[in-house]
Amino acid sequence: MVLNQKQGLTRREFELRDNVLKIKSESPFGDVKEWSVKVENLGEDKFYQSNSKTGITIFACLLCAFVFFMTVAFLVDKDKAQNIWVLLAIYALFGGPAIWIFLTPVKKEIHLLGGSSQVSFLRDCPSQQIVEKFIDELIQKTRKLLIEKYSRIDPDLPEDTQMNQLNWLRNKDLISEETYEQLKLEYKSKKQIGRLLQNN
Repeated sequence: MVLNQKQGLTRREFELRDNVLKIKSESPFGDVKEWSVKVENLGEDKFYQSNSKTGITIFACLLCAFVFFMTVAFLVDKDKAQNIWVLLAIYALFGGPAIWIFLTPVKKEIHLLGGSSQVSFLRDCPSQQIVEKFIDELIQKTRKLLIEKYSRIDPDLPEDTQMNQLNWLRNKDLISEETYEQLKLEYKSKKQIGRLLQNN
């Protein structure tokens, strides 16, 4: 299961291999980071974040207005040849950043929280529906792994440990109350059988 994301010069790649999520991130400045997260360490709480561009867009408009007025001043100036380099410097120093601001997409992310590891996804890349589907499959994989790991009945485990695991699964809504009671009964039955075998 793979999810490739691209937004402007930002790249992110998520690949689920067995029970490990491999992540690769490339920043606009060419920095590449790679790391792995165990699926069982992921949470299942989605946090949606959107950054507003209103303030910086107003700033970009002011830069454009300055460039425009300087262009008009240049056009009415009689000594154009001498001031052409000044105008080009203004375009580079003020016009360039303004264009960069306009072309930079709004940062929209979905953060997967609630576990010991946090993962962030670009919300609209390639589309929100595809990203949400990938996240939901990750959550299902996480739930399945946790249930398999902590609902396994082991009569050799101390009772406190086994009950704490089952309580944790129930409190996280990973198992129902009925399943919880069945697993408790199964543990106690296996524990009793083990004691009888030891005594004989």
